[in-house]
Amino acid sequence: MLNKRFEGLKAWNRAADKGNKEILETLWGWGTEVQVNLKDDLLLAKGTIGLTPWDRAAGKGNKEVLKTLWGWGREVQVNIKDDLCWPKLG
Repeated sequence: MLNKRFEGLKAWNRAADKGNKEILETLWGWGTEVQVNLKDDLLLAKGTIGLTPWDRAAGKGNKEVLKTLWGWGREVQVNIKDDLCWPKLG
């Protein structure tokens, strides 16, 4: 789940990129079973070019994956402003 594979992407980011909600749900379930840091290791995980699953889903226009990520983000208290938004330029 956290191993980097195809083009350096973790399975989680790859599933978000492809809009595969079923795979995301499976990986989320496994993550809870093995007590992975769901917030940092899954929801905020960055691929080789620095994109999070949120970035990938939004870039592909995948509203269903974004809704799913949002629900999980609320569970693990992702802070939209601090964790997901670009910092303000000075």
